[in-house]
Amino acid sequence: MTSSEGSRLSRRALLRTTAAAGAAAAATTVADPGTAAADPRGDGPARPAATRGPGAIPTPAAYFGSRIGTDGFLTTWDRMVPYFRLIGAHSDRVRYEEIGRTTRGNPYVLLTISSPKNLANLDKLVARNARLADPRGLSEAEARQLATEGVPFYYVQAGIHATEVGNSQAAVEWAHRLATERSDYIGKILDNLVILLQPCQNPDGIVLVNDHFAATAGTDYARTYPDLYNKYTGHDDNRDWIMLTQVESRYNVAILNKYRPQVFQDSHGAGAGAPRLFTPPYLSPYDPNIDTIVVQQTDTVGMAMQRGMTVAGMKGNGWGSEYDYWSASRQYCVYHGSARILTEAASAADLAYPQKGEGPLGRQDTDINFIEPYDSDTWTLRDIVDRVSQAFYSGIEAVAYDTYNWLYNTYRIGAKAVTRTTPYAYVIPAGQRDPQAVRDALEIFHRGAVEIHRAGAAFTAGGKRYPTGSYVIPMRQPYAGFAKTLLEVQDYPQLLEYPGGPPQRPYDTTAQTLPMLLGFEADLVEKPFSARTERLRSVEPPAVTAPPAPPRTGAYAVGPESYGVFRIVAALQKADVPTFRAAAPFTEGGRSFPAGTFLVPPSAAARRLLRTQSEKTGIPVRSLRSVPAVAGVRLKPHTRIGLLKPPNNIPSGWLMWTFDQYGVDYSVVEAGDYPRLADKFDAVIMPEGVSRKSIVEGLDPDRYPPEWAWAFGVGETGWRRLRDYVTGGGTLVSFGSGTATAKDLLGLPIASVLPDGSSSDFYCPGSLLRQEFDTANPVAWGLTGDNPVWFVSDDAYRLTSTSTYPVDVVSKYPDGDDQLLSGWLIGGADLGGAVNGLSWTVGDGYVVTFGSEVGFRTWNRSEQRTLFNAAYHGPSTRLTAAQFRRLDEKEVTP
Repeated sequence: MTSSEGSRLSRRALLRTTAAAGAAAAATTVADPGTAAADPRGDGPARPAATRGPGAIPTPAAYFGSRIGTDGFLTTWDRMVPYFRLIGAHSDRVRYEEIGRTTRGNPYVLLTISSPKNLANLDKLVARNARLADPRGLSEAEARQLATEGVPFYYVQAGIHATEVGNSQAAVEWAHRLATERSDYIGKILDNLVILLQPCQNPDGIVLVNDHFAATAGTDYARTYPDLYNKYTGHDDNRDWIMLTQVESRYNVAILNKYRPQVFQDSHGAGAGAPRLFTPPYLSPYDPNIDTIVVQQTDTVGMAMQRGMTVAGMKGNGWGSEYDYWSASRQYCVYHGSARILTEAASAADLAYPQKGEGPLGRQDTDINFIEPYDSDTWTLRDIVDRVSQAFYSGIEAVAYDTYNWLYNTYRIGAKAVTRTTPYAYVIPAGQRDPQAVRDALEIFHRGAVEIHRAGAAFTAGGKRYPTGSYVIPMRQPYAGFAKTLLEVQDYPQLLEYPGGPPQRPYDTTAQTLPMLLGFEADLVEKPFSARTERLRSVEPPAVTAPPAPPRTGAYAVGPESYGVFRIVAALQKADVPTFRAAAPFTEGGRSFPAGTFLVPPSAAARRLLRTQSEKTGIPVRSLRSVPAVAGVRLKPHTRIGLLKPPNNIPSGWLMWTFDQYGVDYSVVEAGDYPRLADKFDAVIMPEGVSRKSIVEGLDPDRYPPEWAWAFGVGETGWRRLRDYVTGGGTLVSFGSGTATAKDLLGLPIASVLPDGSSSDFYCPGSLLRQEFDTANPVAWGLTGDNPVWFVSDDAYRLTSTSTYPVDVVSKYPDGDDQLLSGWLIGGADLGGAVNGLSWTVGDGYVVTFGSEVGFRTWNRSEQRTLFNAAYHGPSTRLTAAQFRRLDEKEVTP
């Protein structure tokens, strides 16, 4: 459809239609935690603090030596954790729990806060909440009784983005006040609510950021930590809530799954020019898989926060701008019955210093979603602490003063899910080409509390016959929405800033269709069917049978169809087991093997390793009587991969996680490596975000201490050395904007086909697009010819010359304008016939470039195998058919 035909309400019109969303809770002004606790209701002086044990709980100011929010002061995790532990030891309102250890080994902490009575009955309260969330077999009367007897749960989380420092600092004061203040106000909240306070979702980040801030005090060095504040994900650590790869994500999901909180407050920070504090309601759109009650309750809490701040005289706050309710990767909770309350506080300067302006800060106009401009030229860390604290207390009031409705609505949300009439189920057929893809998907669903059933016999559904072992995911279950949003195709609405105007930017991506990302089949079945199934209690790799040992003239064969095969390849490399690949399809014993099949000469070591790896992955290993008479390659033993990783480059961080999971022999390319790149690396990967500037200039030595020398710029000399590495025989693999850098480095004859104009002409903010792969090309070995590609504000090209360097097209966009598979795309015709993946011979080097992001957050794992293919193929030895047949020889030489 055209832009005008597909336009929804303009942003302004949308805001006016949602402005009526209200909140029932009364607003309360935040007490000053640095003084004696005052009853916000004005009912008299503070009561004695509730303590347990011999010692009292000191105020944060007394314990840390400075008031929280003081200019230039950030308390650190190594002092916060003992303070939280002390609170838990001395207050009968607080339970301190260390859930586990983070990626870097720091404690991951949860404080459970409520009245002593509620904490004594916590297991019963959790059980009641779980029963309401899964109402199968529960009568209306029983649900109402449980709603009367139970207590809602409010889960608040801070510090996931470590440079957004205000929330985790404020959490210290929240914990102290809730633990010690004996006012009727706090007493009523704790009688009516269980608060799950996670003072920092990313402890590794707070250690890196706050410790760096403290260490650089009094120096000329930059105060903000310059690299990823999560080892692998950096700022993307809250984009992992569908794939659930990180240990911190899994801890968070475990908390959500255990307590089933009615509200999940996700506390963040925004730019200096943003509203002083953003809360919901959100912009359109919302994912239709989010229950409408959840959407309304989100608006209720958000508007309660807005009203609380307005009553407290806090100006400059906003809602209904920038942030939407669409992307599943940021909101696991909403598919599990919890309203996601995103708060975003405007930042101070250099983390903890006043932000000053020549006049009042921020926008100065008014609108229904921004009713009072901020009227000061200064914004401090203490302002942030006060603002987010006011919002927090208004949020917990909204739930604590309306407990019956919040609990009963939990039942209603669950009842709607378990009584849906259509669709009936998704079926994942058994025997698919990539067992790793199916297993990964099942593990995501299982960890996400989705019920999965395995068929004990063949059955028919939707007119299709499914074999024994197929998986059924019923849609009549409490958390079916989580499975559905990951299995279905996303049809993102055509939202424009105004009729005929540019697209309204989604806050994150617009597609998350797992079958396309991972490469497996999942069929939607609309009508009920019968099948003999058993509930899956754990996810295991499919059973495999070890093949007989091949004769000396034969080989073990492992197909390339699964992206998980590179786990096996990495293990073979580590064990120094020779590994080969067939460069063409072949058959043996009536079985067909595609190009790219891995062949391993028979040996005791190979047999043991392949058997172990096959059992771990579920990827079958075959036995060949003879080596096929086709050309092939021998993988370079111990292939060494270098990863170009500028500081704070998120795509390279995700690749580090993937490589670590697979056991790949890789290391980050450091500034000191450039004089000897060929001695250290067989292949170098240049991800999205790597630019000439990040290589040549890097970090400024005058702004960062010597321990950051690995990231200092290498100058034009280093830039030339990288080019010499490639032309001298090295392998370079680039994707996304890294390909524009490779073009600049090597003079690649490609030009963008996308318009230079506004996003009204072409726009693709994170979608899955059609692609045509040449599966005979080594870069595409193992893929299907129509494997989708991920595109997020990337580029597409045309070749301007085919004579500058020898070049082959690995993949291209199909002709025409029908490019979109899932998500949102404007201007698909501009992609028609454009090239995407290219393999080049540049001097003596091997270069592979992709305009799209073939490595995105570990999501597009099927497509991501092109990186592995290219990195291992470039340094490999090419073999004729005659040479390839001599795998039994110790060394195969051309």
